[in-house]
Amino acid sequence: MSSSRERGADLYLALLALASSASVVLAAMAWGFPDRLGAALPLLVLSVAARSAPSLPVRHVTIFLHSVVLLASVQLVGPVAAMAIHASSTAWTYRRSLSRLIFNVSWPVLGVFVGSGLAWLVLPETLSSTATPAEIALGAVLLALGVGLTNLLSLACILRITEGTPVSSVIQGLAPQVGPAYLGYGVAAYLLVLLWDMVGLGWFAVVLLLPTLVLAQWGLLQYGREHQVYETMLQGLVEALDIRAPGARADAELCARVATAVAEELALSYREVEAVRSSGALHDIGLLSLDRARLLEEQVAARDLDTLVRHPDVAAEMLHGVRPLRSAVPAVLAHHELWDGGGYPYGMSGGDIPLEARIVTVADTWVSLVQPHVGDGLSTAEALRRCAEKSGRSLDPYCVEALTTIAERPPSVLQPTREGGSRPAPVDDDELHLITRSWSVVEQADPEMTRWVAASARKRR
Repeated sequence: MSSSRERGADLYLALLALASSASVVLAAMAWGFPDRLGAALPLLVLSVAARSAPSLPVRHVTIFLHSVVLLASVQLVGPVAAMAIHASSTAWTYRRSLSRLIFNVSWPVLGVFVGSGLAWLVLPETLSSTATPAEIALGAVLLALGVGLTNLLSLACILRITEGTPVSSVIQGLAPQVGPAYLGYGVAAYLLVLLWDMVGLGWFAVVLLLPTLVLAQWGLLQYGREHQVYETMLQGLVEALDIRAPGARADAELCARVATAVAEELALSYREVEAVRSSGALHDIGLLSLDRARLLEEQVAARDLDTLVRHPDVAAEMLHGVRPLRSAVPAVLAHHELWDGGGYPYGMSGGDIPLEARIVTVADTWVSLVQPHVGDGLSTAEALRRCAEKSGRSLDPYCVEALTTIAERPPSVLQPTREGGSRPAPVDDDELHLITRSWSVVEQADPEMTRWVAASARKRR
């Protein structure tokens, strides 16, 4: 992280801590201190136990059963005690990382204040120990809404500072995860409050509800393992290509990162962004169909043109049989199609090319410019100029415009992930040279090389 972004993150954490501290004071003034301290100890024990349970990380969101205890504590012992219970268990969990401690203590405290204020404004009785089941249910929903929105906004802000991702893109991408999670938290918290207060079981309600919470955590972990298997398969395929063609992994990482940023800038849905990310990483795995000796040669014979033209089809066939990776198939199949129809394998053009594929083509072009396998990569400004020259001919102009917008943010997203090789002798990139020279596998991402390969393959048919 650059020094300016580190300063920005530190300032954001300081403001978040200040806001959460103010929330505690305001909550004490608005709702007073708890009068049921006897319930605070078992809730603290449950909170620590929930914190100790395995968590489920999915992208930037981590799903915790601790949130159930947090929401239930607000209605059982009041907002101030709930804040204290949360802060105590969280401080122990993140004691080895000050920045994570501040973030994970501060935003839920602020979220409790927001959710409690929302519940109090709608119906003050929702925070009362004499609330009816209907009022408790309404309070649980409003608390979950307030804490969930605070979680979403705090994540969006920190990702905007550290990664340059637009706040709107983060919200659109993470809302499908955060929303259902907090809905579930609210339901579980409602059941805990009912058993504790309305049924009169007190702390014994924890004993009855614990198996349900454990079962819910088990289900979440199963989903998490499936997600991890997907990531493992993705990385394994990229590693296989890197072994046969050194440098492929670094190219895939940069392509996936740039493609994801462009997809988020274009406000694609979370599922579409994930499909683009997978496509960016896997678009060249069809090159495994070439002999290893061919991949390692500086120049590859023209007789291998047919194999090169088929590599998108080969990749699509490989991915189609793997369900978690199937969403990447359309973009992988069409990532060498050009905006004006001069690409391969089908010669599609304009809007007929899947948007995900057009995004990957722009990202792949960027990789070929800033981290070539031979020669020094271009500067950001020069690479943007080259992309602009290809806009409307080889590349989708809207995707190029999104890439230009991203370049104006902190530069880490677009920066190369490895150094270039030795500088080659200068050549004239005129049409005659492109047609007469042998193509190089490591340069096949260049749109002009794509155009030449497509034209040469058509002549051979």
